[in-house]
Amino acid sequence: MAGSDNTAFNLRFIDLLKQELGDGIQIMAFSPEAVEAYPEAPVVSLGNSALARVQQLPPRPPTLALMVTEDQFSRYLDRGRDRVSAVYYDAPLIRQALLGKLILPQASRVALLAQPGYEPQYDDLIQALANYDLKARVFTVRDAESLIGTLSRALSYGDFLLAVPDPVIFNPQTVKHILLTAYRRNRVVIGPGRAFVRAGVLASTFPPLEAIANAAAQQIMNYQQSGEFLPAFYPSGFGVEINHQVASSLNVPVPDEETLKEELQRLLQAADQGGRP
Repeated sequence: MAGSDNTAFNLRFIDLLKQELGDGIQIMAFSPEAVEAYPEAPVVSLGNSALARVQQLPPRPPTLALMVTEDQFSRYLDRGRDRVSAVYYDAPLIRQALLGKLILPQASRVALLAQPGYEPQYDDLIQALANYDLKARVFTVRDAESLIGTLSRALSYGDFLLAVPDPVIFNPQTVKHILLTAYRRNRVVIGPGRAFVRAGVLASTFPPLEAIANAAAQQIMNYQQSGEFLPAFYPSGFGVEINHQVASSLNVPVPDEETLKEELQRLLQAADQGGRP
């Protein structure tokens, strides 16, 4: 286990992973010496910094990346699925967008912000949202100075802003300005994660640690049985977090978290089964 800088978090996650894997698994601290002694033992990394540290070793050990976003992990995809995989920490954007639709049933248009060159990665999302009678458009943020101007155009288009897990656009320094601009325009912001809800975003879905541990155990057991990891995936379990103070300030009636979670599960299951949501 290559842990994060948060020792308490590392210990909590190790306990959860042990519960999922059972008593037959030994979890030891990551070190070059441990990798040399057990070259085929999978290394579990917690966070982007830990993943980079593990992948700097020559040769690279088989690695399961946790607590990383899909974008953070994408730079490692050329290293072979059997040697490195992930359980993503961010929420699938389709689920985030549907959360916005459930909160604003009359919504028909969704706005997104993206860095230059990132626009095509949202093509599949835009196509998928059409199945839910939602149109989406990506607005390109050229640089820091153009953020608020681009945001204003996006808010004029969308019934709500779908925040993506891009730390260049959405970070602790920019989120206050984004939220003030959105709420002055009486627009809702959804996503990109739990921490942003606490900062003032209306709502987001998120993967609980228990769901991440369960998904990590699936990856580890598959590696033990086949010598390969499964392709990187999102945990199936999720929760919903609402900032009820923001909802009240915007006069937006919001169902309780459990109701929203159940409705989201119904929508996603219907789509998985090929039916009309």
